[in-house]
Amino acid sequence: MTGDPSRRQFLGAAGALALSAVSYGRVLGAAERVGVGVIGTGGRGRSLIRAFLTTKEVDILGVSDVYAPHLEAGAKDAGGKAKAQTDYRRILDDKNIQAVVIATPDHWHHDQLLASIKAEKDVYLEKPMSLTIDQGAKMVKAVRAADRIVQIGMQRRSAAGIYAARKVVRDGTLGRVALVRAHWYWNMPELVKNRPLKGKLDWKTFCGPAGEVELSRGEYKNVAFWNWRYFWPFSGGNMTDQGTHLMDVIQWFLSDSKPPISAVCQGLVHRLEPSETPDVFSATFEYPEFLATWTLAYTNSYKDGWQIVFQGSKATLELDGAGWRVYADPGRGKPLQDPIREEKALVATEPHVENFLDCIKAHRDPNAPVEVGHRAVAGPHLANYALRNRRRAVLSPRGKIIGG
Repeated sequence: MTGDPSRRQFLGAAGALALSAVSYGRVLGAAERVGVGVIGTGGRGRSLIRAFLTTKEVDILGVSDVYAPHLEAGAKDAGGKAKAQTDYRRILDDKNIQAVVIATPDHWHHDQLLASIKAEKDVYLEKPMSLTIDQGAKMVKAVRAADRIVQIGMQRRSAAGIYAARKVVRDGTLGRVALVRAHWYWNMPELVKNRPLKGKLDWKTFCGPAGEVELSRGEYKNVAFWNWRYFWPFSGGNMTDQGTHLMDVIQWFLSDSKPPISAVCQGLVHRLEPSETPDVFSATFEYPEFLATWTLAYTNSYKDGWQIVFQGSKATLELDGAGWRVYADPGRGKPLQDPIREEKALVATEPHVENFLDCIKAHRDPNAPVEVGHRAVAGPHLANYALRNRRRAVLSPRGKIIGG
């Protein structure tokens, strides 16, 4: 993009626009290394370990997981300085660790975030931020009372190309936007039957705040562990997982990050049995000035991956993993012409991690602070309530769900 600032300049400028400054006393020098602990070393946790280590500013000093193979793999990726712990609280006890990464399933996010800030750690918390709207409100309040740096893992907030697409919308190029359509399409294989564990799993601790949950479902051995995102006690499913990313972009571009007024949703488990959360769904969200739809199908790879389409009175913006394109409205009965503007828009984890580390040292809010994380998942939580209760769900001014 012509005239773009460097990545560090860009992220610094973005951080300066965050919601509020923080003021706690501990100050890290600009050149000081950051000791990091990682809680949850499954696939995403190990990916974050690698992303943190690319900055050359970090020492991974501890890793924790309740599944032995994941713990061993996390320790290996973290290098020779990391202590492997089965109890995440040992990570929080380590005074050499200034910041923690929480990459556990959704049902642990609330408790582990609160424990981490109580232990005076800064936190990089994977999305979705919370398992429920009520949890999210408590997390925001606790973080602000503790005055810690907390970044939610919504990496589109640290992507220069996404900011450029937002400017197109904010400049009025599209005209008045009445409808936004978000989708995510992947052709996913059926869940594996009789999938064995490859080492020791502390299932009781994994369940933790979810209480007792059955590990297997008939022939689907250990399915609630291998596919935890598809079971309600652990997750809001892909509605909140993928939906946090996409609904945040919609709200960020158009509603100053305010959540929707109401939602309706239909969905079903079409292929990924014995899942509880749907693998096909369609939700509609009501905002004061526009409507948004969020559709997912894990049964087909047409337009593989994610896309958000902003349809305005003058033009349409398509935003996806390849970048963004603006199409002038052709008029009724006329063919769509080539884009009038387009740009690549890489979305990667490393800039978001770098922003977090910079904000620890500079004592400012990161690009995705807790308020943004809470509002981003509020709409998906609302849609899940509508789906499960078969009714329109309304979000009250006080942030409570009301059945319509």
